[in-house]
This record gives sequence, structure tokens and C-alpha cells, in this order.
Amino acid sequence: MEIREIRQHQLQSYIDSPEYKAAKYIAISKHRALSHIRNPRVKPNDLVLVLIYEKGEMVAYLGVFADDLHFSTGIEHVGWLSCMWVNPIMRGKGIAKKLIQTVFEAWDYKILVTEFTPAAHGLYNRTEQFLDLAKPQGVRGYLRLNLAYLLPKKEHKWNKWKPFLSCMDGVFNLFNALRLKWYQNTTLASQGISFEYLSEIDDEAWAFIQKNKANELMNRSRTDLTWLVKNPWLLSSNLKDHNAKRYHFSATDSSFAFLNIKVYDRAFNMLGFLIVSIRGGNMKIPYAYLLNGAEEQVLSVVYEHMLAAKLDMLTVFHPALVKAIQEKQSPFFKKRTFKRHYIIGKVLGEQLAATPDFVIQDGDADAAFT
Repeated sequence: MEIREIRQHQLQSYIDSPEYKAAKYIAISKHRALSHIRNPRVKPNDLVLVLIYEKGEMVAYLGVFADDLHFSTGIEHVGWLSCMWVNPIMRGKGIAKKLIQTVFEAWDYKILVTEFTPAAHGLYNRTEQFLDLAKPQGVRGYLRLNLAYLLPKKEHKWNKWKPFLSCMDGVFNLFNALRLKWYQNTTLASQGISFEYLSEIDDEAWAFIQKNKANELMNRSRTDLTWLVKNPWLLSSNLKDHNAKRYHFSATDSSFAFLNIKVYDRAFNMLGFLIVSIRGGNMKIPYAYLLNGAEEQVLSVVYEHMLAAKLDMLTVFHPALVKAIQEKQSPFFKKRTFKRHYIIGKVLGEQLAATPDFVIQDGDADAAFT
């Protein structure tokens, strides 16, 4: 068994290599690799991929996303575990442990993880190297029924029921459209709110962000946010290209896009700045900055976009927006609360204890890219 480490300065050579082009499986898509290479926070010698080979064939890999944490005691350079895969025929041989241990040693145990499966969580617990970082509560609002999409993603057995599920969705959404039309005409039309799109964060938006930024643990800069929007890990396509077919995680989707949105009141005073992502029929808000008390006005712009694009679902973790969605009038026929779990290396425990009132944005770690 051979373990191969790929650093940031080696990543371009890896995706350009004959091995990458001919391999049965690949550890990263090209556009995702380029995003890692361009990450403003990555260092040339940062470990970004660990590959394990058996008899000359790659049988497992683990990615690392480089980041910085802004503690009260100073900035710590860290890595987020991202996208671990082990060939099913090799499971039970301790390969996942080897992947994680390699990353631990390369990053001096300054590692974080989020959005993990229960099985992965058990593996991380067994290393005895992690502390709980945060468990923010989010809300998911359902605008339209889309069982034909949601259920097969949870369990493959629903694939054979897709035609029936699509019929159920169609019947429900036919009547639901009347309710949404009423909401659009009676509620959104009376808000008097306007918005503006940006291809890049302008001076007004950045000044607003700085003024309304809380004590963010990741503390994204203007450069960071621009890089995120311009270097997605998903590309819009109804088809999978050669690389996407060999990659075990998402490289494409029917649609994926980021939008930078400035929100204004009637007098064109800025109320908020949002970076939203739209993947298929689902919307997320990776980054949100808003004036206190402007939650409903900002959400009215979100709802307007969802209705115009005929989206199905909104997922939000921003505390003020979560509260407004739960307590105020909304266009959703169903709302569901849930938590996202973040864990952090024990070696960072003292710095964490010295920074008690930190904020994590929805898009921190690699959440904005999925």
C-alpha cells in the first residue's frame, strides 16, 4: 500500500499528468482543483490531497481545504477535511484512519470538519482528537413539493417511484401555485424594496460588510469572497463530462450559480448584502450582512428570487434570518429546523476558549461550494 501526498504547489501538475487523464477514478475535478490552487488562504506547501494506492491503482483519497481561523489570540492556519472516499472493496482495512492520520501529521492536528455522516463522525470520535466547535440551528423552508428529487437522493429505492412522485408533485404544485401567486401579489408588492446585482463586491458593499460584520471566526476578506464566487466547485450542465464521471462527488449539476445582491429601502439606503447560491431548485445564503431590524425586507428579496425562478427550497443558518423565517409570514408551506455540527482539533482548544463569542457564516468551510 502506497500513500501519496499532494501539496498545493503540486496540484496543477497532478491534474495535468497522464496518470490523471487515464485513471479509472480521480480524487478531484479540474475546476475544483483550480479553485484550491487560487484559494487566497492556501500556502504552497499545504497538503491538499492524500491518495492511497494498492497495486498501482488509487483506492482511497481525502481532500483538505485550507483556511484561517481568527481567534482572539491570533490567526491560526487550519485545514478542513473535505471529500473522503474509500473503494468499497478496500473497506474494513483501516484505510480511512491512514488518510486522516496523514492529514493530522501534515497539519499539526489543526483540522476541522463539518457536514459529516454518522459513520464518519464515529471515525472522528475514535481518533480522540476533536472538540465540538458549534452546532448552529438552521431552517429549511419548502416553497414547492419536489419529492421526485428529494426522496431518491436519500434512498435509491425511490428511483423506481419517480414517475408516481412526479405526479404527486405536479398535483400539489398546481394548487400551491395559486397560494404563491396570492403571496406575491399581496405581500412582496407592498415592500417597496429594491436590489442590485454585482459581478464583484464594490466599495459601497464592502464598506457595508465591514460595518455590519460580527466577530466572524473565518473573517472573510473582500478577496476571499470574490474568489469564492468566481471559483465554484460545481459547474452548470445537464450532462457529466469525462472527469465528472470518474469523480465520486458532485462536479456538475443541472444549474449552479452565485449571486451578489445589494438590498435597498425606498430611499436607496443599503439594508443588506447577500451572497446566495442556487443549485437546481434549491437556494442557500452562504454569506449575509444586514442591518438590525432589516431581516424581513432582506428576506422579501430572497422570496422574490425564489418565486421568479420557481425554486423549491431555501436553507438558512444566519440566526437573524432563521428567526424571521420561523416567526414572520413567509411563502413556505412547510418549515423544518435542523442543526449543522462543526468539530475542531483539540490542539486549538485554548485559542477556542479565549474566543467565546465567535460567529460562523453559512458558507464557511466548504459549505458555500455545495
